[in-house]
Amino acid sequence: MNPLYRNILSRHKDSLRGALRLLPFRSKALGLSRTVFVYEPPGMRNMSELHLLYLLRGHEREYVYIDEDESRSITSIEDLDELIVSGQVPPVMAVMPGLTSLDGKLHSFGLNMMGSTGDPRDGMGTGMFWDFFIDDLIPYIEARYKKKLRTGLRMASGFSAGGYSAALLATAFPGYLDHVGVYDGLFMFDSQTDIRTGENDSVWMASPYLTAALGEPEDRSAEQLSPWNPAELISYADPIALEEMQETMFWIRSAAGDGDEGNLDRSSYFTNLLREKNITAGFNRVPLHPEAAHNWHWNDRFLKLFLLNIFGN
Repeated sequence: MNPLYRNILSRHKDSLRGALRLLPFRSKALGLSRTVFVYEPPGMRNMSELHLLYLLRGHEREYVYIDEDESRSITSIEDLDELIVSGQVPPVMAVMPGLTSLDGKLHSFGLNMMGSTGDPRDGMGTGMFWDFFIDDLIPYIEARYKKKLRTGLRMASGFSAGGYSAALLATAFPGYLDHVGVYDGLFMFDSQTDIRTGENDSVWMASPYLTAALGEPEDRSAEQLSPWNPAELISYADPIALEEMQETMFWIRSAAGDGDEGNLDRSSYFTNLLREKNITAGFNRVPLHPEAAHNWHWNDRFLKLFLLNIFGN
């Protein structure tokens, strides 16, 4: 185990009433082994009902690493543990898979990658991260905790790129999730046309940050990205798929600004699309707070709000 993970586990052993575990996991889709952080609530052994929450961003450490950025003084999982211990939220198990290379430099965004997956030692394997999630990880978690997950809710929450991944899970695998939370999500526009400019989306179509996932900018096309575009999956869904999507409730908030400050416009666009298609959007306002920023402090505040709204407190 690398020293960072050892330190993360040591911190949470002292701070949690529940338990944080690092599970080794063999993925047939990726052709290699990865690890996944799993939070188990206190007293889980004696529970008959458990709710399941996937927490998505990039690296599996981000929800449990106190120094992921300088904004946080407590981790997401410590917040979750406190909500459960105080009785504000029922027992929830959280699963935190990695969707990046081991060093966090190559990003898959949770789709089957179209660019280079790098050196085999980077941990990306075949780059088939959608297949990893749907065919390997979800069945593994559902089977491992089968007796406790029979009646519980299935939820996912994501921050930024992880918000995109959570929306993709809800729309490309419709009917699985009961609730989806997205804070400052990097949503795609329909046909990759930025509604603010009428031109190609400069992020999804041109950013080198997405080269590993989507290939070189000059090789990308809107048609190529359509199967991975939650906005298009909703807009052009057949009646059966749309009905399944309508079973999921979306909870979307954003930073207070756009561009370099956050994803307010993208979040507003996606929220409006949900409502046009009669998919429930739980929050009336998109900006989380007048001072909300694109950082972990504000995402952690969002995650607490997301869970408290679901469970009625």
